[in-house]
Amino acid sequence: MNKIYKITLTIIMSLIFLLPGCSFISLDLMDLMQIQPFEERVFQKGSKDKVLVIEILGMITTTSTRDGFFRKQGTLERLDSVLKKAVKDNHIKGLIIRIDSPGGGMTASDLVYRRLVSFKNEHNLPAVACITNQGTSGAYMAALSADKIVALPSSIVGNVGVILPSVSLEGLMDKLGIDNQTITSGKFKDTGNPLRDMTDADMDILKAIVMEFYDMFINRVKEVRPVTDEDIAVIGDGRVMSASVGTKHHLIDQVGYYEDSIKAIEALANIEKPTVIVYRRQGENSGSFYSWP
Repeated sequence: MNKIYKITLTIIMSLIFLLPGCSFISLDLMDLMQIQPFEERVFQKGSKDKVLVIEILGMITTTSTRDGFFRKQGTLERLDSVLKKAVKDNHIKGLIIRIDSPGGGMTASDLVYRRLVSFKNEHNLPAVACITNQGTSGAYMAALSADKIVALPSSIVGNVGVILPSVSLEGLMDKLGIDNQTITSGKFKDTGNPLRDMTDADMDILKAIVMEFYDMFINRVKEVRPVTDEDIAVIGDGRVMSASVGTKHHLIDQVGYYEDSIKAIEALANIEKPTVIVYRRQGENSGSFYSWP
């Protein structure tokens, strides 16, 4: 999050602990630990028409996590904050959704997708997704919200599907002489319990859930992308692929860079030389289009 505030708080806390035992200090540290407001940063100065860069970076989550003393917003929380600010600016004529993420939970990814689609439709804004390094699994789902998908030549895309990791410790426990004494209210209550091997019935239950979510994902791909049956045969096995292979199978529209994304959004929004902006918080990295906050 905010490096300046982290450093400041660390210094203050260090001073507190170094003070003599009889000394007291009265400070309101809450201001230092609060999430800072967004500021508009300009990536590219142009006309009064603006293109907003929305950043989907890192693991996609719904809610916040703690980073030491500081609260770090989840992907969905940050996106909601960005869209809340964006709705107040009538000069925004288009969106570039910059993606560098391996994906995340099914729920979080689905909600991010729905938020983006709802916002662009409600405000009649075209959107171009630009995958700068990785746009796989749930992050690719987020890219499906755009009208056009551009990916850097060195980026990885795809990985369409759902995974439910599981492990069994039963064999190891047997070797160590440890018994599983789990008590359940029903025979399927502990399905997926790592203390025992799953039965065929357990596997069937979890497999059905995974395939239901998979069908939802793959149907979304079919609805949005111009994929053929041959494409689905390749895409559907969950493989990751390069941008060039992703183009071949219609997962993306173009292998390109930031400049190509700008040209695409100019065409879709019917604007020329827009001012390209991003919302980042006080103390976050200003950087460039490719930098992280």
